[in-house]
Amino acid sequence: MFNLIVAHESYEFFQLDRGIGRFPVSRVFESTPEEIRKSLLPLREQSYKFLESLPVIFMTEPENEEGGESDKEFSLVRYAELRELKIQKVNRETYIEFNFQIIKDLGHCTLHHEKVYSDILGLGTFGLHRTHWAVKNSTAESFLKIIGIEYILPDSTESKPAQLDMHKTDDGKPITDVNTYLDKILKHPFDNDEEIFYRGHSDHRYELAPSLYRKTCQGNFRYRQFESEMINELLTVQPTEFMSDRYMLDKLVRMQHYGLPTRLLDITTNPLVALYFACSTIKEEKGEEVDGNVIIMTTRKSHIKFFDSDTVSCIANLSRLPEGVKKTWITGRPEKRSTNQNPAHNFFTLLKMKSLTFNILLNRPISSASSLLKEECRIRESILSLGPF
Repeated sequence: MFNLIVAHESYEFFQLDRGIGRFPVSRVFESTPEEIRKSLLPLREQSYKFLESLPVIFMTEPENEEGGESDKEFSLVRYAELRELKIQKVNRETYIEFNFQIIKDLGHCTLHHEKVYSDILGLGTFGLHRTHWAVKNSTAESFLKIIGIEYILPDSTESKPAQLDMHKTDDGKPITDVNTYLDKILKHPFDNDEEIFYRGHSDHRYELAPSLYRKTCQGNFRYRQFESEMINELLTVQPTEFMSDRYMLDKLVRMQHYGLPTRLLDITTNPLVALYFACSTIKEEKGEEVDGNVIIMTTRKSHIKFFDSDTVSCIANLSRLPEGVKKTWITGRPEKRSTNQNPAHNFFTLLKMKSLTFNILLNRPISSASSLLKEECRIRESILSLGPF
């Protein structure tokens, strides 16, 4: 087994041979087999020890040679080890911080076409063209061979998945009564300019992700690549059900009510409602009841967007884009990158930097995002709609 960390070349572990690196927790364990992911989450001391015992391959997202005519791609690849993993918060973002030591710098390596290795390695729709941290159930050397890199790596100790204890609450004890629960809720720190939301899970191992982002046992998305097709089919079969919906967000809300996987995530401002959903379904494994959990989320009040904002409309209407168009704009492929980028390209680049879920916040004024989108509509014949469908 080994850690696979795919990221941009600006990360510390591509610049230095030894040092301290950080990686966003939100991108950890993507394309990781479900059994391994569940045994490692939530992150705790045992998880860190296990990850430290595995070698790591750092590689940049595959790119075409600049100015080249070939379809071949290359990545900067480095073989390393990790030590002293821990959680760090920087402003409002959470990262895994670690010490890294580069064992072997393989340099810029030419890769096979992704069609050769994507399915074999269970990399999902976007393959290696996204920033993520995965744990792969194979050797690092065999992985490199599959993607087209013939190289004998230095010997390393590769461990089997550890048997990890069930995580309870912060102090290791489950909450068993409502009074204790409310006491913890009321003592949770937050600022006056923040809004608090809650979500209850009947299984503490569930990911905090919309139904569209549910994954297979191999850690790949089950529904996301079929998003636009599912929506179009439902609108075709039941057009009258959605005639009164003014915005695309309204349609998505109704579709989720009917059971269609969407990019929406249900949350509540009432902690007791979240507690109900955490306890209403009883799950058992090996004769023992599985603990649920309640997740507390805070955000700046100024960051909250309402149903009629341009930001919400842009994100909601992304669901109508065919998968091929999404992949082209998000990864810059299959068309070759253009050196003559227009403002609309920058708009989609901005979307790439954020998770395409309901809680996306564009780091630009709404008027700016709107003007960029209108420019893209002129270029791409209304590929994305600002208003209702």
